[in-house]
Parts: sequence; C-alpha cells; structure tokens
Amino acid sequence: AVIPVEVGEPSRRTEQPLEEEMNDEALREELDLVEEIRTGASLREATHKQKIVVRHDVKVIKREFEVGSLVLKRNAKDSQDGKLAANWEGPYRVIDKTENGSYYLEDLRGKKLPRPWNAQKLKQYYS
Repeated sequence: AVIPVEVGEPSRRTEQPLEEEMNDEALREELDLVEEIRTGASLREATHKQKIVVRHDVKVIKREFEVGSLVLKRNAKDSQDGKLAANWEGPYRVIDKTENGSYYLEDLRGKKLPRPWNAQKLKQYYS
C-alpha cells in the first residue's frame, strides 16, 4: 500500500527495487542531502526569527524617565472594579532607575512603593 503523499513524490518504496550496492550508494547520497536540508532549514529559521525581532522592535515604544520626573503607573485592576475603573494610578515620582529598565517610585507624600516597576507599565505625567 502506498500513501497519497508518496504517489506524487518519489521515495524508496515507490521506486523500482535496486540492487544492494546501488541501494547503499543511494542511501549515502540521501544522508549527504539530509545535512544540506538541515543546514538550509536552520538558515531559513534564523532569517525568520530575525524578521520577527525586527517587526517586534518596530512596535515597541522605548520609555525612559529621568529621576525626579512624575509618572503614572498602570492600575492592577481588581475583578470587582468593573470596566469603568481607572486605567492609570498616580502621579508618582521616579526616585531610582535600575540597569534593566525598571524604576523605583514614591508617591507625592514621600511613601516609597515596595517594588520596582517596568517602564512598559509607566507613562509620563503631564501636570
């Protein structure tokens, strides 16, 4: 029995039976082709991943804030607040910037927030 895929594509099973020496030679040639196919596939995968990175980087908005500037932070909504709850809380003052792009904040009364906040969760406050 031959599966439908093998009808259109030549394979070992659908070709004429070969002699043992010819069969061994054909298998060695196919092994060489497998390495070329793998190399080509890895190159295509690398170029595809690079295209994805470029597309992502175009959409990402770089946000940097100066120490002392006022920012709003994204509100972590509670399920009971509903869809009309505020999306942003603040203003907060930036008191420190870490190496990885997160910021330590304090409210306007001087109370420091317990953890750093990612720049993607912050936006500039214009008063």
